[in-house]
Amino acid sequence: MTSPAPDIPETNNFLGIGFILMSCVTMTLSALLIRHIGKDLGSFEVVLIRCSFTLIFTLVLNARLGGKLFHSPRPVLLTLRSIILAVIVLGNFYAIVHLPLVQVTALQFTKPLFIVALAALFLSENIRLPRTMATLCGFIGILVILRPGGAELHIAHLAVLSAALGMAVIAIITKKLTRDHLSCTMVFYGNLVIILICSLPALVNWQMPSLLQWGLIAALGLSTYGGQTFMVQAYRHGDTTVVSPFEYVRIIFIAIAGFIVFGEIPDHWTLGGAAIIIGATLFIAYRESRKKRRAAAGL
Repeated sequence: MTSPAPDIPETNNFLGIGFILMSCVTMTLSALLIRHIGKDLGSFEVVLIRCSFTLIFTLVLNARLGGKLFHSPRPVLLTLRSIILAVIVLGNFYAIVHLPLVQVTALQFTKPLFIVALAALFLSENIRLPRTMATLCGFIGILVILRPGGAELHIAHLAVLSAALGMAVIAIITKKLTRDHLSCTMVFYGNLVIILICSLPALVNWQMPSLLQWGLIAALGLSTYGGQTFMVQAYRHGDTTVVSPFEYVRIIFIAIAGFIVFGEIPDHWTLGGAAIIIGATLFIAYRESRKKRRAAAGL
């Protein structure tokens, strides 16, 4: 007797948009919590505690899998993914603590630009002129935000761009690993490696969190989990081409929250660069969706 096929929800773009907006809200909350907690506790310590909670959560929820949870047919690639994940998490944490929130968010949106560049360099993918020009425009948007020679560059700028590059690399690696790895296995080893990387620097500079800080870190873990869950549900219920543009609403939420909570006012360079990056990535997404439609139609 075969198992029944899993229910596939009918497309509901309004529901998908609702979920993506909820994801924007929770991710904005995560950024606010990181900035607040990061004022008093080191990034390594906060990341260590958060990932420890996630690791325990993963073990408890997947205890029924037994040894399957730890099995990896490609441990080297899985370890590489986990190390890159550590760079992403630590880079984003550090940048959020030290840079204006709108600037960090805008630079995080460069991931699609790096994916196009990596696909051309390492996957021998044929990138046509429109996507090439859009990618170049996106990198010009980065230069507008950073203004080399016209503003003080911070190591946090390198951190967030490294995180964006890491997200592009990890997207390609994860696609390969999902063929023969459970998602929970990747979550487990990702958090385990981050804990190992963070342990020494966190313990050397350890400050015992107060009861309030423990609660804020727990809330950070919950908001992070919520943001990821809402994102998955958004693409589960809605069409990618309809839902994905609403991800950029997060920059509006971040701008409002940053002004209300921290009194941050984005300068015109940041807003201009963000507009260029968003426009470029939206065009790349549009070209990709059109290519897939043409391929499905056999054209």
